[in-house]
Amino acid sequence: MKKLSFVALMLVASVFFACQKENINSTARNESEAVASMSVHIPDAFLSETSFNTFYGPEIQMGNGHARSWINVTHDNKALAIGVEMTSGALENLPQDPNDFEAATFVLPLHPTAKDLMPYDHITINWNVHGHEPPGLYDLPHFDFHFYKISIAEQLAIPPYEIAPALFDNEPPAGYIPPLYFKGPGGVPQMGAHWVDLLSPEFNGQIFTQTFIYGSYNGEVTFYEPMITMAVIQSGATIHKDIRQPLYFSPTNKYYATRYSIWKDETNNRHYMSLDEMVLR
Repeated sequence: MKKLSFVALMLVASVFFACQKENINSTARNESEAVASMSVHIPDAFLSETSFNTFYGPEIQMGNGHARSWINVTHDNKALAIGVEMTSGALENLPQDPNDFEAATFVLPLHPTAKDLMPYDHITINWNVHGHEPPGLYDLPHFDFHFYKISIAEQLAIPPYEIAPALFDNEPPAGYIPPLYFKGPGGVPQMGAHWVDLLSPEFNGQIFTQTFIYGSYNGEVTFYEPMITMAVIQSGATIHKDIRQPLYFSPTNKYYATRYSIWKDETNNRHYMSLDEMVLR
């Protein structure tokens, strides 16, 4: 679905680095039930010493298992993390038709507490059985975890690029996207424009394993997207990655993540990813 031009991306990256070389040496069944008996503990020293509640969204069928959203909130109502929980079966029997976008999209509603404290409205998991464009870059089996700031109705209303190119090309004002992020050409229906990190390993001679993307549409940042390969998730490795931050945020007075994490809980055989290390902006 993502129509990024490999040649364009690499050309821009090459020109940029040539110029900048000197500067860059529910709950299980019921969403309304607030706190589940088993809380999500990020493998992190800070959270292990912090008292918090975990609030879950409803379970969604995914593969041979299920997925659901969750958030960690301190007892004094500060957001710590938001993320996705997937049972081991959720990684099995996933759609194999790369053209069946609907079957490979899983929408995870959030617990209402998340919307009170954070800018996110819902999460979608997009499974890419053969990866997607550009070839040689993101064409490995992977998941796109979209944390949308817009409603589902607004997301679904985003047309193909050819229908409204001006809305895709209308970039957020300076400062709302971190420096050294590059907007790929075109855009994706039901998503928007994608901004890739030119400092990410896959643009610097390494193979794509995970990366962080910003999304925009009609002059606004509309989603945050960790993109993670199936191999990384299946490995069960614990990974923490800083999220490069913009200067400005909208809406304000919400908690925004400064890191994303990936891990497996061996006690319940479930896989997790999160946006965490929240800061009130």
